[in-house]
Amino acid sequence: MTTTSTTPLVDSPRSPAYWDRAHWNGARFLTVGPEERQLLRTHAQVRAGQFAVDVGCGRGSLAAMMAGWGMNVVGLDFSGVAIDAARTMFREFENLRFEQFDFTADSTHHMLRPGTVDLITCRLTFPLLDRHRFLGDCRRWLRARTGTLHITTTVQELAPPEHAHVGLTIAEMNGLSDGHWRHVMRYPITVGGSVQGVVLRGPIR
Repeated sequence: MTTTSTTPLVDSPRSPAYWDRAHWNGARFLTVGPEERQLLRTHAQVRAGQFAVDVGCGRGSLAAMMAGWGMNVVGLDFSGVAIDAARTMFREFENLRFEQFDFTADSTHHMLRPGTVDLITCRLTFPLLDRHRFLGDCRRWLRARTGTLHITTTVQELAPPEHAHVGLTIAEMNGLSDGHWRHVMRYPITVGGSVQGVVLRGPIR
């Protein structure tokens, strides 16, 4: 006899459905405070007119912040609910676009042409991606020598237990350089270093 389970399936945090539901329910995330904003601007060497891509942009606050600095920004997220909210919230920016895109399923996007991107930001989303493939894609999209990938991540060993599972270990962070970048650095964002920024600049293809 075949039985059918009545237990509802739980979407993976790597699925669009999971984040659609989270955004629809008004989930709140770690906001970008003034200190983090200045650290990003300094370490990513931001300049007006640069082309930036915010990966996993959510409801768009970081992408809008960079657009406010005079950058030309595309915010990409695989949650349609988040993208709709971002478009509604930040429609006043002419230098900002939001599009739905799943980095785990596709590595080609009409705006991500080889060697054209100045800055890619990946705030609290990197652990959810196919890391090896994503890093290779970033090296292809970024400008040679100056293109920068900026990753903001929770550090598992330093984070509260309820947040550790969405971060990287110290060993994983140390392994991000992997010999494919000309400049690599890491810096604390929160007191105690439970959230840190990683700068990877100058892709070596």
